[in-house]
Amino acid sequence: MTEVLFYHLQNMTLESVLPPLLEKSLERGWRVVVQSTSQERAETLDAHLWTYSDDSFLPHASARVADAQDQPIVLSIEESNPNRANVRF
Repeated sequence: MTEVLFYHLQNMTLESVLPPLLEKSLERGWRVVVQSTSQERAETLDAHLWTYSDDSFLPHASARVADAQDQPIVLSIEESNPNRANVRF
């Protein structure tokens, strides 16, 4: 059965909320797809996930890379599930 959870960001940005949610997902052993509305937005998120914290690392890749199926976090603009993700943001 599919479980759906909603997060109301209120006065918080996606950039401040997404990294902790991704960290929690990885801690639980989940694979994740982050679906963006455009390629530019996906690229902005990609850059942010590499630099958001000096003491944390979120392994991720674009859905366009050859080994996307092996990545724990995939950034995509499609509705696909290239890494067999358990979670979609």
